Amino acid sequence: MSARTGEPRLTVEEPAPGLRVYQPRRGFRYAMDPFLLSAWALEGGAPAQVLDLGTGSGIMALLLARLGLPVQGYDLRLEWIRLARRSAAESGLDVAFHFADIRELAPADADLALLNPPYLELGRGEPSPDPWKAAARFELNGDLVQLVAAAARLTRRLCLVIRADRADQALRAVELAGLHPSRSCLLDDALFLLEGRRELCSHVREQACMRRRGAWSPRVRGWYESLGARLT
Repeated sequence: MSARTGEPRLTVEEPAPGLRVYQPRRGFRYAMDPFLLSAWALEGGAPAQVLDLGTGSGIMALLLARLGLPVQGYDLRLEWIRLARRSAAESGLDVAFHFADIRELAPADADLALLNPPYLELGRGEPSPDPWKAAARFELNGDLVQLVAAAARLTRRLCLVIRADRADQALRAVELAGLHPSRSCLLDDALFLLEGRRELCSHVREQACMRRRGAWSPRVRGWYESLGARLT
């Protein structure tokens, strides 16, 4: 924390040329998940509009805006919204970031919504004393069923990423929200990517690896390349 302002010390990352992303030096920081989710979602079709729900640092919204897609980001923590707006401004990107609880938004009809919800249920460990990290990792503001239901009211197509050991929960949450599972991808028994659509469709299941013989797999490299992002 800054002794003068009480605000967290920040770093600025450049995950893609010209893209500046601010986030706390300590505490919750984005990992690979948003890159994998956003690139995989685009494989399901190019959307006319994207909602990034629980945007955090805004990394997904910013990556997609670089590709020319109209994106809006939503988050319940005003601190994240302020950082995301700063990142967009300094990156020369036109992204609307909104301070809002997605559970309270009016129904909408977006082409695509992205959801990277907290991975841990309450009771599955001790939340961090850092409020940013705790809210990002634990279901402090709605469980998976509630968040998926809220997202489903806003879009015709929802893509999310969750821990692989919660794959069945994610499938059930999508179905309870009135969506039909259309695609899913299991990554190294670690992460689970899932797409749900309003229209009835067949479910295409896939398995993919992130690493092969110690190196990033062609699939992961391709996802990063499709975003114009750096894979280190």
